Amino acid sequence: MAFRKMDIRTGDFGNIILNVQDKTQILFPSEVNLTNAVTNPVTDAQGNTTPKPGLGNSVAAIAYDKKNNRLFFTPMNTDQLRYIDLSTMEVFSQSDQYFSKIGKYDPKFAGPINRMVIAPDDFGYTITNDGTHLFRFTTSGIPVITDLGELADDPLNKEMTLHNNPCANSGGDLVADDAGQLFLITGSNRVFKVDINTKVATYQATISGLPLKFTTSGAAVSDDGKIIISSSQFSDAFFIVDPQTWLASSSPITQDIYGSADLANSNFLHTKTSSNLFLNRPDENNGKIKVFPNPVLFDDISIQFNQLPPGNYTIQLANVLGKKITQQKVKISGSTQTEPMHIPHFAPQGFYYIHILDEHNKVVSTQKLAVERW
Repeated sequence: MAFRKMDIRTGDFGNIILNVQDKTQILFPSEVNLTNAVTNPVTDAQGNTTPKPGLGNSVAAIAYDKKNNRLFFTPMNTDQLRYIDLSTMEVFSQSDQYFSKIGKYDPKFAGPINRMVIAPDDFGYTITNDGTHLFRFTTSGIPVITDLGELADDPLNKEMTLHNNPCANSGGDLVADDAGQLFLITGSNRVFKVDINTKVATYQATISGLPLKFTTSGAAVSDDGKIIISSSQFSDAFFIVDPQTWLASSSPITQDIYGSADLANSNFLHTKTSSNLFLNRPDENNGKIKVFPNPVLFDDISIQFNQLPPGNYTIQLANVLGKKITQQKVKISGSTQTEPMHIPHFAPQGFYYIHILDEHNKVVSTQKLAVERW
């Protein structure tokens, strides 16, 4: 219920900057038919006091959207998507933004939405507590939720499947990497890599080096590419996890720490499978290129060139791993020019990049593209 900032370099906590219970108490009980709800900033939640718990008012999951300066969250007692505008500290919710309204997900049996992350593609993601469904939501304007479908276990998981033990694989948190993958760390400290495109979950490891009573509640990526994990039940220490070995070590303690139900920041894991195009994509010309519609539903897009130097260019469609799907040549002769492009039918639903290359095969612009299939 208490929203605080933590310096991930020192482990120091700040004072409460938002008391979520006070901000959302008008929205409860959950049977109320919610409308657009905007509350005033809390002015009395100062100092390191602990807010008194309210019925179901605790937060189950958070995800930080750096681009729009929003903190998305879901409460513990309802699967409604909400967000805090960090510029004004106002809380926003929409009456129809329930994950259970979008997909075949029943929160009464599957539990709350309690792991969430914003990925490099600027979409938010959550995996239902029972491990069955992958949801995506937009982060600009009014959020739009999409059920991407059911997750499947990698056959190599064998007995360590995502679905064979719902209790062991529930809870925890999500972090994202820069190659289109999510890493689910469950409450029992198991790690699954989830490919967003294929929706296949692959068991990685069970984090070692943790106290027996430590259960993961929150996860975020540190500045040096490690994973910080916290627990709502264990407040003796946070832990730093090396994603190469999945070995945890206790974080330095500089002051009292708090049991934390969730963590969020804007860092991502860097993986070995990431391509140079993905990691080092230039952005100085992105304002001169427009791709629409985006997301694309019917495989045909338009690419608008604005104020690029005349000459021959290549339009290249690549997946998040940098693999080229298709490309076409175009000659730019005017200040504004629009070219059509067809997405091959064999390209699965997922996320792609439109790379614009000049005559010397130098990437001059990269645009993100979401392809949806019905």
